[in-house]
Amino acid sequence: MKELDFLLLRWLERCYPMAGEQERRDFDAFLDLPDPELVGYLVRGEPPPQPAFARIARAIEDASR
Repeated sequence: MKELDFLLLRWLERCYPMAGEQERRDFDAFLDLPDPELVGYLVRGEPPPQPAFARIARAIEDASR
């Protein structure tokens, strides 16, 4: 899905280089989620139940603005 690719790539370009070790691990774990879950969290705005994933989802959304 192009929207998902755009959001993730934007965060990688803008934020990943400055992210701390834990944030990078959380992002890597976030990417392991099935695409339908990622779409729900990043495109439809559904809140992830895990706090670490909620932080990553917010950071990805913020980077896309």
